[in-house]
Amino acid sequence: MSEPTTIPGENPADPPPSPPPDEDGAESAFADSDADDAYADHIRRLRQQGLPTTFVHGSIKARSVAFGSGDSAGTIYKATYYGSGSPSVDPVDGQVSREEFDTLTELYVRPTTHQALVDHLRRHSVAVLRGAPGSGRYTLARLALREVAKEGVVLLDAEAGVRRLLKEDGGLQPGKGHVIESDGTRWVSELRAQLLNLLRGAAYVRLHGETYVRSPLVIVLDDQVSSAGLEDHIVEHEIGESARFEVLERHLKILLSNRSEERQKLLGHDGLIEDLRGHRSLHEIGLLANGLARRVRRGDDIDAIVSGLSTALRSKAVELLKAQPRARDGEERKAAVSLWSRAFLLAGVVLDGMALSRVSRESHRLAELLHGVRSPSLAPEMPLFVESVEDWSAHEMEFIDHKGNPVEKGYPGCRVRVRPRGLGEAVMEVLWHDHSGARGPLLEWLDGLVDKDEEDIRVSAAQTVGLLATFDWPYVKEELLVRWASAKGDHASRRHFAAAWALERAVVDPLLAPRVQRLLRRWSHVRDLQACARAAYGTRIGAMYPGEALDGLERIAQSGMKSVWAAVREIYAAGSRVEVLMRLAEWSKSPKYWLRDDAANCLLRLSRLRGEEAVTVFLRAPGPRGLLLVLTRHVLLSEKKGHRPCGWDALKEWVERARDEEVPELNGESGPPLRELVAEFAAELPEPGEEGAALRRQLRFYLRLWCHQFATADAAELRISRHQLAEDDAAMEIKAFVNDRFDTEEKQ
Repeated sequence: MSEPTTIPGENPADPPPSPPPDEDGAESAFADSDADDAYADHIRRLRQQGLPTTFVHGSIKARSVAFGSGDSAGTIYKATYYGSGSPSVDPVDGQVSREEFDTLTELYVRPTTHQALVDHLRRHSVAVLRGAPGSGRYTLARLALREVAKEGVVLLDAEAGVRRLLKEDGGLQPGKGHVIESDGTRWVSELRAQLLNLLRGAAYVRLHGETYVRSPLVIVLDDQVSSAGLEDHIVEHEIGESARFEVLERHLKILLSNRSEERQKLLGHDGLIEDLRGHRSLHEIGLLANGLARRVRRGDDIDAIVSGLSTALRSKAVELLKAQPRARDGEERKAAVSLWSRAFLLAGVVLDGMALSRVSRESHRLAELLHGVRSPSLAPEMPLFVESVEDWSAHEMEFIDHKGNPVEKGYPGCRVRVRPRGLGEAVMEVLWHDHSGARGPLLEWLDGLVDKDEEDIRVSAAQTVGLLATFDWPYVKEELLVRWASAKGDHASRRHFAAAWALERAVVDPLLAPRVQRLLRRWSHVRDLQACARAAYGTRIGAMYPGEALDGLERIAQSGMKSVWAAVREIYAAGSRVEVLMRLAEWSKSPKYWLRDDAANCLLRLSRLRGEEAVTVFLRAPGPRGLLLVLTRHVLLSEKKGHRPCGWDALKEWVERARDEEVPELNGESGPPLRELVAEFAAELPEPGEEGAALRRQLRFYLRLWCHQFATADAAELRISRHQLAEDDAAMEIKAFVNDRFDTEEKQ
């Protein structure tokens, strides 16, 4: 793979100013030392403990499609079909593959709207499908278009809008169906009857002179958007009362195909039917089906499975938090749960699994904040000495050791855990919706927790705020998220990361995923909010939407505020490795100084990864190897001397690793020894010309230096071949590495 030997010069209007330090004097997980790499790994483990596991290796683990898989305006679940690619915000239109349609069709339950949409498309070619997020609008549009247009279905770029389709080469492909989502886009306000009539004409594409081919179009629209003036074009999409059960039945029929008896017993359980009413989107029902099937295959009792569903947990949470009547004069005092005990329960939910001393300390502060609440309901008593730890533990709390085994409260370092699993989220939901007077004190308490020195407390508090955002997005966003993201002064960096971790938790909700994406897109353009956006793109959000995340990180990197290498590394490690290498290769050639700076930093940091994530695995994969070659070459030839050490240090990592005779695997197959791959890679780095000759001289110097640095009596030494490095520019052959011991004569 050949690249120009000249590197673009510096842009005079883009001088490299020194980036300012963080307000609290530390970058936390984005600092440059190896110790901070370990710190980032520590924070990642803490975050993963409190996050539902739905994302693995660049794709959504849950397989859920029903009337469309909780399309929810857009975005999160397209990653299932695109693998590690970018879902909704992709500048290139993409076609739905046959495999995608097979997945959609297998789990699809046809609603009554399906035939209405098909008939409308056959008559008018253009339709506006209006329905609630999570109702399966997106999958409905694709499968209806497949029935009308036999040549395939194209997903149009939402950000590009619909006006471009009026042009002769605006994106409509002859004979194919087209679907575009308008949720949250700026052009949704442009939808008028006149525009749709023009699109109807554009849907007939001229092909080969006088032949016209129909290319139908479906615009997916949120049901909250006004339909005034569009009545002739709109197809209303609603799901019936039985839709949720039908979706669950279809999923379980596939997931439990060989367990018909357990499946029928599960579907006939009254508790499960009641639980279905609490789900907002059909995708949630798909996730529910996966969880039920997993427990059935594990051999769990059906009654035990249903008792752990959200409805049963919510009923238990209502009992724990409901107001207790006061004892009248002359009546015996009833065993009421005091405010202290409720505060302890809430603190245990947020700080689940942490030491009793921590939970007790923070519950006291929360109780004091809650005690100031004035509401029409009877205020709970707040005695200091009436209840004890034993009483608290009776309210769905238990004490465990660091391994999770139950222990007595006096056990040294005992921890507090809420039981059963899922009760914590139910408690927070009941508190938020049924006890609105406690919202302010709760947020004030969580706001204070994110300033703590203990990382696990900060992570847990931030993720709780993310959970609350799924209950009331506008309220939580304005009260905490925006304030944290724009924080300055003491602990500003902690608050930036807290907002990022909260958004990471919120993006799991299919109804919030597109809102989180749009929010971060805006923040990546605002200088005061870029630190938080950078942190957020380095979480699961970047792993789910790598293309969009890398676009945002590119905007942030160009500002020169801080390096984005840590966020890029997280996206790479999550599975989008080729996409990251492609973007870094582009950055390394950019005229923007800070993009080249981050490309150099990322090359070094990625070179330190080991195992399956190691970049050396790609040394025998032609495509990624070419990208890596371009990236390394441009870093080593950078006009800024500060970038070159990153390239040499990266090569040193590979050379030192080659001594251990590691054999990288690609697609489960082993290859030649790493020393040979590194040698061939190094031989291709210099190109013909003056710069190539200079690079060969530098390679010779560094290889000899590393030869002496790595020489030990107990390990295989690395030395330059007896032929040395080729001086002939035409030959371009570098025999760089021979991994064997020096014989006794050579040592003497």
